[in-house]
Amino acid sequence: MQRDWMKSSATYTLVDKDHKKGVKHSFSYLAKDVKAETIAAFGEIIESFTEGKITDATVSSTEHVGVQVQSAPTEAPNTEATSAQGETAPVEAPKA
Repeated sequence: MQRDWMKSSATYTLVDKDHKKGVKHSFSYLAKDVKAETIAAFGEIIESFTEGKITDATVSSTEHVGVQVQSAPTEAPNTEATSAQGETAPVEAPKA
């Protein structure tokens, strides 16, 4: 199984006079290896131009996981159809 990083994002919870329970703000396109210090520093920047306080930050990453497919039996039925353009496409097996 192979795992490939695709993207990361950070979500900050900001509490202020209008949002006593907090409001979440997300930022996408983080670097793959973003450090906790960088996340904290960016939270301080957000606080510097708002009246609220950052109470929480969460970093989420998305990875693609490749799954190996088992080989088909030697006498498998034809599972591809050819279109008029010569392309092949999977065909669903008939249901019993």
